[in-house]
Amino acid sequence: MMFKYELKKIFSKRMNKVLLAAVLVMTVIYSGMAIGSMSYTDADGQSHTGIDAGRLLAEDVNQWKGKLTTEKISEVINDYKTLSAKYQDEIPNTEYGKTVQSYYDIYSFVIGVLTPDSEWNEGAVYQLSDEQLQDIYTIYQDNMKKMAEEYGTTPEKRSYLENVYKKIEIPFTFEAKGSWATMTMYAQTYVLLMAVIIGFLVAGIFSGEFRPGTEDVFFATKYGRSKAIKNKIIAGIFVSTVIYWIGVGILSLISFAVMGTSGFFTLYQIDDPYSIYVMTYGEYYLLILVGGYIATMFCAALTMLVTVKMHTPNLAVCIPFFLLCMIPFIARVLPAFDAFFNLLPTVLTNILNVVRSPILFQIGPFVFRQISFLMFLYILLFIVLLPLIYRGYSRYGLRKNSMTNVCYPFNSVRNTCGSQL
Repeated sequence: MMFKYELKKIFSKRMNKVLLAAVLVMTVIYSGMAIGSMSYTDADGQSHTGIDAGRLLAEDVNQWKGKLTTEKISEVINDYKTLSAKYQDEIPNTEYGKTVQSYYDIYSFVIGVLTPDSEWNEGAVYQLSDEQLQDIYTIYQDNMKKMAEEYGTTPEKRSYLENVYKKIEIPFTFEAKGSWATMTMYAQTYVLLMAVIIGFLVAGIFSGEFRPGTEDVFFATKYGRSKAIKNKIIAGIFVSTVIYWIGVGILSLISFAVMGTSGFFTLYQIDDPYSIYVMTYGEYYLLILVGGYIATMFCAALTMLVTVKMHTPNLAVCIPFFLLCMIPFIARVLPAFDAFFNLLPTVLTNILNVVRSPILFQIGPFVFRQISFLMFLYILLFIVLLPLIYRGYSRYGLRKNSMTNVCYPFNSVRNTCGSQL
């Protein structure tokens, strides 16, 4: 009953209703933006965007669907070399729509393989001989060994990286992954905004009881310092979880229903060959959503704790915005503190960039990748914050009231006034 009452208080506030409406509108807008960002070029060189573009692009790219053998790679590279020689300035849109568009992801993969520690450079392709093309996966494996030696600053890290790279199945299984690649970009920004909005919602759960005179009534009730507080915390967790997953669920449902789901099982290494996160594009998308959820829940719990301690939501509502939005900008101008910034929750809402960095943590003989380590860390910190919220709120006013004179004017025998010890 108390839990339902807390939910009713949260959803009855006008500001919260406005925020929830804003979430719905924002979700639809983001879905439309994701769908509209897909582009397809037809054989006549005409560019198309909108509802059909995503599926048309997937259909074109899926000409190369299946095992990405060295024969397919050789065919792609030789065709691109021929076109480049024919059109030395720029390949026209007609040729791009006819052939290049369908295999451009494969072409980019080869460049990524050849430039493990340098900027993306198309010139590397033109230096490949036919024999080297046939050995492209051997080159890839040799470069993985070099990457493990370079970034494995300790024997344990080196061994860890070698084991990670062994998990990459060669040859790749390829499928058009345009819809997933697009949604990873939009989902990352979306979960960041969700974390900020949810921070506003949960900040008011405790602050409403700090209005003059209200706390006296709240704490005077039978369960004011026990079950009532627990229900507030549970309501905060429940509201944050439901709003977050309904939001990302609607975003995903609308977007993938229009763009299609081709590429769920395409290995992420097709875009970033030497990433230490071996996963498919579907798993990559889910990682972004789960990382965003963990960061959101941690910020929500921290927001509630600050509200309890400060007795006002004014400062608390800024916490998600500062931690997740301002910190990345500060990190750019203070590179000397990279080690510190690499441990902050903003990492979990910036997975799009983090997966490209081979950052490892080592505790004794144990080695952890940055994202998995921070996921565990902030789940643990979230759990630790919950009893702190409970304790901070349940003890509110006890010290002050312990020395307050308490009168009993309605005592049946006599009026008594004394000090509550």
